[in-house]
Amino acid sequence: MALDPGKSVADYRALAARYDHATRRINGVRRRAVAALVLQPDETVLDVGCGTGHCFAQILQAIGSGGHLLAFDHSADLLAIAQSRVAAGGWRNVSIVESRAESVDFRDAIARHGMAQPAALLFSYVHDVMQSDAALDNLLAQAAPRARVAITSTRLWPRSWWPLCVPVNRYLYRTHERYITHREENFDRPWAKLAERMEGFQLRVYWPGWRYVATGRLRPA
Repeated sequence: MALDPGKSVADYRALAARYDHATRRINGVRRRAVAALVLQPDETVLDVGCGTGHCFAQILQAIGSGGHLLAFDHSADLLAIAQSRVAAGGWRNVSIVESRAESVDFRDAIARHGMAQPAALLFSYVHDVMQSDAALDNLLAQAAPRARVAITSTRLWPRSWWPLCVPVNRYLYRTHERYITHREENFDRPWAKLAERMEGFQLRVYWPGWRYVATGRLRPA
């Protein structure tokens, strides 16, 4: 099954107003993923598929006013909420772009503002992005050498957890229909394509077994 960005945009338009409430149960693992980046003051960070900007405050607290947060999403409806977060926070070091991951380009913004390349990349609940080789090639080409990466999303329970994995995975497949358009590829190992481009890859699984945080660094080109 091919990626369907049109369906995804329509799905998120319907979900946008209640997205933060609907996804509140994953807030803990999202905080773990940001913490796993071990962000430093003045760094540039790329929030891939930032959605409503839930992770912005935690990132900006770590990098301070001297750092820069680059963020994008393909959903204008989610980004409207992210923009309101930025306005409410009075954050002046956030650059937000509406774009697909395959075509987003922050190079001009980095050069124009004298930023460093992103030293850290957050892939938080962006399954479709992680299944697109074109998206990964585009994003990683804009990052600093050996940039730190943190990944979190939903994974299917492994088959070794049979027989409980059968009803659980049916539940996950059904409940993620409006959040993921490409569940047929790597839903059991969402990080697979990105992990091939990383070194020092580590995976930690959290309760109830379908949440995880994976970390590592980009391989040298």
